[in-house]
Amino acid sequence: MIVVLAEKPSVARELAQVLGASSRRDGYYEGQGYRVTWAVGHLVALAQPDEIDMNWKLWARDTLPMLPQKFPLKVLETGRGQYRVVERLLRARETTGVIAATDAGREGELIFRLIYEHSGCTRPWQRLWLASMTEDAIRTAFSKLEPGTRYDGLAAAARARSEADWLVGMNLSRAYTLTGGALYTVGRVQTPTLAMVVGRDAEIRSFKPQPYLEIEATFEGRSGAYK
Repeated sequence: MIVVLAEKPSVARELAQVLGASSRRDGYYEGQGYRVTWAVGHLVALAQPDEIDMNWKLWARDTLPMLPQKFPLKVLETGRGQYRVVERLLRARETTGVIAATDAGREGELIFRLIYEHSGCTRPWQRLWLASMTEDAIRTAFSKLEPGTRYDGLAAAARARSEADWLVGMNLSRAYTLTGGALYTVGRVQTPTLAMVVGRDAEIRSFKPQPYLEIEATFEGRSGAYK
């Protein structure tokens, strides 16, 4: 039995139709030697500070910076039910292989890798790289499955981004909050984006109209003159 893990239920449905996995089960489709299941975005994420070290539960200056030696994983509460389904399929005795069918890109790669790792699955797996969701494109992609190791670099980049987000967000949010006396959230993307919005808003508020000139010309065309 081959387990196919898609990123979204809608994608899983399309893949199942093409593969002939027409029997709907609780959290997956089954048929023709396949079990097609799905994540709901991220099912697994990096643990919170206090889940790594109980000393980090208290927001205090002497606990900063928080620099984990390892980043343990946890199942997100919002997707716990679907994670149990996926984990059971990945670890099932009859499962002989796995196909990563999450979105083709850095984040899709991370979603699959974290689920596969946290589930403790040891079955061999391959990568489905889809550029289109047409039936022909899906059949072609399944005929050209690639070794998962081909995308190890992409997975490493995704994991580095995730851990960098954790380090910046967890540490600086606490540092700014302890300094400012109010709750501040700081993020690798959120904060510079917010700064751009605030800066642009300040430019608009301080705008002062200035006189300017426009050039006006008259042209002669076949249908007459125009400005």
